[in-house]
Amino acid sequence: MAALNRLSQRIIENFQETTRDLSLLTGNNPSSTPFDLTDDRLKEISALLDSRIEKERLEGMKRIIAGISKGRDMEGFFAQVVKNVVSSSIEIRKLVYIYLLRFASTNSDLLLLSINTFQKDLSDPSPLIRSMSLRVLTSIRVPVIQGIVMLGLKKLVTDRNPWVRKTVAGGLAKVYEMDPTSLPQLIALLQTLLSSPSPLTLGATLTAFTEICPDRLDLLHPYYRHIIKLLVDADEWGQSVALSVLTRYARVMLEQPPNSGSTDTSSIHPSIQTENGGGESEDEFSGIDEDLAMFLHFIKPLFQSRNPAVVLAISNAYYHLAPSSHKVIGQGLLVKPLLRLAGCSSDSRLGKEATGALTWEVLGSMAEQRPWLFMQCHQAFFVQTSDSPSIQRSKLRAMIALINKDNAQISIREFKYYVRFPQSSTAEEAVKAIGYMVRTQPEVASSGLRTLMKLLKSQRDTLVAQAVIVLKSVILSSTLSSSLASPQKLVAKLARQLDGITNPKARASVYWLVGQFAANDPSAESEKKGLGWESIELWVPDILRKGIKGFTNEASQSKLQIITLASKLLVIASGSSQLNLMSTYLFSLARYDSDYDVRDRARFLYALLRGVRDEKVSTTNGGVARDDQNEEDDEEDRGGVVLRREQVKVVILGKREVGESDESRLGNDYQVGSMSRVMGKKLNGYEDLPEWTDDPTDSSLRDSEFENPQPPTPGPGPGPVSSYPMPTSSAQNVITPRQGVSPATSSPAGSYPRNMKSALGVNNATTAKGKFRDLDSFLNSESESEEEEEESESDTSPPAPRAVTAPPRSAIVPEYDETTSEEEEESEEEKSESETESEDDERAALYR
Repeated sequence: MAALNRLSQRIIENFQETTRDLSLLTGNNPSSTPFDLTDDRLKEISALLDSRIEKERLEGMKRIIAGISKGRDMEGFFAQVVKNVVSSSIEIRKLVYIYLLRFASTNSDLLLLSINTFQKDLSDPSPLIRSMSLRVLTSIRVPVIQGIVMLGLKKLVTDRNPWVRKTVAGGLAKVYEMDPTSLPQLIALLQTLLSSPSPLTLGATLTAFTEICPDRLDLLHPYYRHIIKLLVDADEWGQSVALSVLTRYARVMLEQPPNSGSTDTSSIHPSIQTENGGGESEDEFSGIDEDLAMFLHFIKPLFQSRNPAVVLAISNAYYHLAPSSHKVIGQGLLVKPLLRLAGCSSDSRLGKEATGALTWEVLGSMAEQRPWLFMQCHQAFFVQTSDSPSIQRSKLRAMIALINKDNAQISIREFKYYVRFPQSSTAEEAVKAIGYMVRTQPEVASSGLRTLMKLLKSQRDTLVAQAVIVLKSVILSSTLSSSLASPQKLVAKLARQLDGITNPKARASVYWLVGQFAANDPSAESEKKGLGWESIELWVPDILRKGIKGFTNEASQSKLQIITLASKLLVIASGSSQLNLMSTYLFSLARYDSDYDVRDRARFLYALLRGVRDEKVSTTNGGVARDDQNEEDDEEDRGGVVLRREQVKVVILGKREVGESDESRLGNDYQVGSMSRVMGKKLNGYEDLPEWTDDPTDSSLRDSEFENPQPPTPGPGPGPVSSYPMPTSSAQNVITPRQGVSPATSSPAGSYPRNMKSALGVNNATTAKGKFRDLDSFLNSESESEEEEEESESDTSPPAPRAVTAPPRSAIVPEYDETTSEEEEESEEEKSESETESEDDERAALYR
């Protein structure tokens, strides 16, 4: 009857909530809802919370939760809310616990008044109340009650409901943060949670492991294969955490497979297969650690996960662990899932731009490190106009990494098309890509060079500047094709376009190139017919003249290179009187420039050329021709070393190679697939993936009772039906799950690899016949077995959990359902009261 009354009350409350806006039924203003938080309605909350009517207290709690959802400050009602924690209504208690979880950390002193109520709720029949009371206890930041919190964790660590055990796992990190000295006790609880047969607790347990003792990977030895079996049935975010932890475990504890991370294409299978084409051979896993092969084989179904975090996590696992050319568990398996995820997330209409950008960034990094993986999918990286700028840059990086002789013609056509994109960043990256192909692909070098020269006449200043910078790198490249024009001719063509170049960095590059290639070939000196300056090309003096004429209007970068150009010409043709006059005028302008960098550069070069000027003066007019400025400077004996002309020439005209820019190397020191690599800086929580160990651990350390459980001994009479039936044979049989969610004890994707079956005790001759073949039948049968559970609990109790291994599966009862019968609730209340009375003395002493 009590259950029927509660059901009718809940139906009435739901009906009132759904018809609240109908003034015909309620007789009130339609805007009078819990979310209508005016000042008058806030004043009514205190009266509602202090009311003796349960319905009014529930209304007050709903208004408070609505205020929290609207961003209102509801902390002032904390004392009144705490009093309702002892309410008999489960709806009120749920809302009270939601409120307490929000403000528990800032009102720990007031929460101590209700500490006994929280402890009693740890034995409440409702798993929701048990879990929420434990969450509140672990949120109280008072060191004096840490002992009580630890008792609560120990009590609920073996709770029948997996959601309660998941709350216990979340509380371990809070207790460790408050009291690091409790680490040994927390590790014992953590090991008990690791042995849990439910996949629902796996993610929270491994998350607690990473926060409490991330370096204690040896604790995972007995549970390694158990975790792998539960992995495909765990929650999605728990799967990503588990994959990260197991990847680190494999690198530290397992043997490195052959060709792992190989970049030598000669060692790669001719066609990297991404499907299990053909039958499996007996030695397909030969040379690979059995536990590593088991891990890689069992997580393959996760490539089809709908969660992007899981797909990225399993791709990282295969990237760092899998052999390069294996047909079943090779690195090629990660290509299609990543491209599918990137393609589905790139559409801006779906609202997944961030996921798409991150996926393409990961693909770009992987393509740069191991281009052979994506060589067959070159066209998948073609840039679309609908892509965001970050995705376009990631695709261009990947395309540059995948360039070879076979796709050079296609790639150069794509890059020419990308230059016309309206996004300046994408167009500049395309220009860089064309310059890279000119340097590395002789087949398309002439076509790419013509494109770069045409860009000098573009109306977009950014493209002109980038083209000049790329031409500079092409001219200085030591691998320039012999079929192209000589560097001197390329610099001359570039210098003719100087008047149309406005970007300061590009103009500075042109002046620098002119100085580097200003020297004339001695064999061609007769062709000048006495024109120009000796040992200098005919077009060079005019470039210097233009630079000096507009020196005051140039940017600082250009000014520095104009001074450097004059110094280079003085070293090459020190006997030219016109050059001497022009350089003297230039140094006078730079000496009084507003930029201190320009002034410092002028002083430095003028002092460096002291030996060149002395040599020139000694050879002209018997040493009489000296200007006033030289006389003033020579009056002072400045000391130091005076370099000769040949030495100054080496300093100023030394050959310099254009290296890779800092932007392209940004973030390359971090792990592929990590957020630190995407952001280009180390973020909080980042840890480098350890290198493969040279001393792998013995496989026997990972043998545990989870792999070969003993069958339960039949009793003399009828007993409760086990939730996890065991085969009668000594070897463990494999239950092949149907499509969908598989049971916790079955292996994902059907079965073990063939060559691992003998090592792990797998027998495919027969299949175990159990009561529960999947999760649906298991949940449907819970209501039928509740009465049998009560009878079995009154006679026998489950064995106490051990620190390292879990209790036998025959002693584990089915998952607890929240909708229990009235008889079960009464028996649970009697049992909780007896347990509370027996522990009151100990807890009261500890609290005092």
